[in-house]
Amino acid sequence: MGSHPVRDGVGHRAFRRKQAALKRRTKREQLPCGYASPSGWGCGEQIDADLPATDAMSFTADHDEALDNGGKLLGFLVPMHRRCNSRKSNHAAAEIWEAT
Repeated sequence: MGSHPVRDGVGHRAFRRKQAALKRRTKREQLPCGYASPSGWGCGEQIDADLPATDAMSFTADHDEALDNGGKLLGFLVPMHRRCNSRKSNHAAAEIWEAT
């Protein structure tokens, strides 16, 4: 068995619905890569939602907080290019502290 817990399928189906809704919104409103991302990831360029899923510039729904870092499957999703999402990987937002 892998490192990920076994899912009952209910959450996964809900994630797919949420992902599809974000893709429709991205296409309709021409949302840019990383739109509304609290962590600031994404290149900001427009996403072509009609590209095949294997294309580097195709749509993906990114979990702003990576699942590996405690994010939730049905948590906040951000539209991103496949390439940008791969570069982000499971990195968390950098926290910058002011010198004292």
